[in-house]
Amino acid sequence: MKFTTLENKVAIVTGGAQGLGKGIADCLTRDGADIAIVDINGDGARKAADEVKATGRKALGVQADLTDNDQVERAVKEVMDFFGRIDILVNNAGGYPGMSSLSERGLRIADRGEDEWDGCYNLNLKTTVLMSGAVIPHLVDRKSGKIVNISSASATSPSGTLVCYATMKAGIVHYSRMLSRDLAGDNINVNCVLPGIIYTPLWERGGTELSKNIPGAENWTPREFFEKTLIPGVPLRREQTAEDIGNAVAFFVSEEAKNITGQSMNVDGGMSFV
Repeated sequence: MKFTTLENKVAIVTGGAQGLGKGIADCLTRDGADIAIVDINGDGARKAADEVKATGRKALGVQADLTDNDQVERAVKEVMDFFGRIDILVNNAGGYPGMSSLSERGLRIADRGEDEWDGCYNLNLKTTVLMSGAVIPHLVDRKSGKIVNISSASATSPSGTLVCYATMKAGIVHYSRMLSRDLAGDNINVNCVLPGIIYTPLWERGGTELSKNIPGAENWTPREFFEKTLIPGVPLRREQTAEDIGNAVAFFVSEEAKNITGQSMNVDGGMSFV
């Protein structure tokens, strides 16, 4: 799937060193964008940027902890100094910091600790808010821009196990809608993509802990957990891929989507209507 060329457009993809973020960056590169990869993993960001450069596009890898506003501001300045402009922001950085708690059987929502709530807020919602705040002035100056925030199918179909993560992802959906209204007068589109189940490094870590909740599954590999417990819950009976999400993002930032803002797109194989 290829939309109107993004040639001469500069896109920032946060959390783009691997997994879902890298898949998004690959799709935007395919459609002609120049890419800035911003990730806490500096070596990974630079490696991903080198792969973009190998296609003939311009690219920059920037190391930054996006929970720290000073580092966010510094990262955006590096991008502006290198490219001279920003047209697209994809807020993909996120994660689940409390993986060990996922293995605690019978843990109720009210038992979730402050550290888990704070960690999920910092990694998911705070990073989105801080990056948006740093980039938006540059888009407003140009009276043009696209922001796509990556949420999760868990935002609308949550499980008790992932309550902290799902709550923050729901916050991203609502933040995106409010931001779209605030920025519409500046010709800036803001939309949200809600991925379903994608076998990323997050699931590699989480699958080990979650399998401990299932009697007889304690020795499953993360991939076995993913295939035996998650895919059967998808109406289309197949997992989603980073490219699936990248294609949704590529649509939202394309000229074809110029009159679409404040919307959320589920890319989840039908999980949202179960």
